[in-house]
Amino acid sequence: MSFHIYLLPTVPVAYLATASLAFHILLNLPQGIRNLGFPVFLVPAWRAFATFKCFTWPASLAGIWGLAVLIWMTHIISLLYIDKIQPQSKSRKQWDIKAAYKLLFDVRHLSQSGTNSPPVAAYALRGSSLAFVASRLVKLLVFWLLTVYLFTPLIPLIFGPVQPWEFDHYAQTYIRRLPLFETKEPVTLRETLIRIVFTIRWVWLNYVDVDAAHTFLSIIFVGILRIDTPEEWPSMFGSPLEAYSLRRYWGRFWHRLVYRPYLGLARAVAEKLHCNSLGSRFEKCFLAFMIFLISGVAHAIVSLQDGNYAEAVDDVAFYCMNFLLIAVEEIFIHVASPLRCFLPRSCWRLVGFVWVFMFWFWAAPKWAYHEVHEELVKEAERRNRAQGLQMITGLLGMK
Repeated sequence: MSFHIYLLPTVPVAYLATASLAFHILLNLPQGIRNLGFPVFLVPAWRAFATFKCFTWPASLAGIWGLAVLIWMTHIISLLYIDKIQPQSKSRKQWDIKAAYKLLFDVRHLSQSGTNSPPVAAYALRGSSLAFVASRLVKLLVFWLLTVYLFTPLIPLIFGPVQPWEFDHYAQTYIRRLPLFETKEPVTLRETLIRIVFTIRWVWLNYVDVDAAHTFLSIIFVGILRIDTPEEWPSMFGSPLEAYSLRRYWGRFWHRLVYRPYLGLARAVAEKLHCNSLGSRFEKCFLAFMIFLISGVAHAIVSLQDGNYAEAVDDVAFYCMNFLLIAVEEIFIHVASPLRCFLPRSCWRLVGFVWVFMFWFWAAPKWAYHEVHEELVKEAERRNRAQGLQMITGLLGMK
């Protein structure tokens, strides 16, 4: 039975490998046959997504795998059916397995943006690969130490024991419970401080989940399989110092895995709706909205597959709200532009950082408090059950 559990993660991996083979076949066929053969790719790719619960450790891996497969499916669909990439080109021969592989997982289109460096000598490449793997192993170690010993126990470490009610549905609201609204249960200083620390912890854990998975895969493909070079695995995230607006948070700091795949779908929709006839500014705005909408739908599909039906609606609403807030942010920046000469740039950036943090201070608990609440309730039930068993054992011993 335990051996069967160990083999479970190979199920979605096998489906992904089958879908990858299907992509290689479809890539080398004429467009008409590709259209007919789409289910050959779609069925195993969807199964690779639908079986993400086979990943049981670490706890966040299942959701990351599911979302990554959806992004990858969008990337392949964009290549084959939107860009309609030719079976053969100047840089790629037909049935070229290596060239097909380079297209297969190049979700960020790094090869097209010129990120890859020119070929180097074998000994230099070997040395750079070893240094790359060593640095990535150190990075994973630092991630693990900080996550396990600092950020995971951060809240009880600072505030002591916490109770489930401090993270319940009522605690998710904040603005409506400020003292100025004369609410029956206004927010407290402890609640506010917990919320601040939770926001920092939540952003860190989400960042580490994605970056650690990317780092681990880079070690596999560069150091073990040796089918990629270090230049083909650049960092996914930018500097947090660039995140002094919501637009820059998503565009400069957070990973850009979804941008190129979702942009392809967004352009296809915009073309069908003839958005270009309404002007380039409207078209750019529509494309940005579609990218956020598709992101929300992708997260919602993961939530639905995981059985969290209520979260699916929240996922779509959250990403659409981000688009609206960025639009308001752009209007504010335009209106306030004459005032920039009166204050140094550092002051404006500080205001921007405060604004971005306040947004996550409001949004993160709405998205994640329920998970903490459920875990605390389960922990309390386990503790009460253990205490009950101890009492029964003691009574039996007395007799």
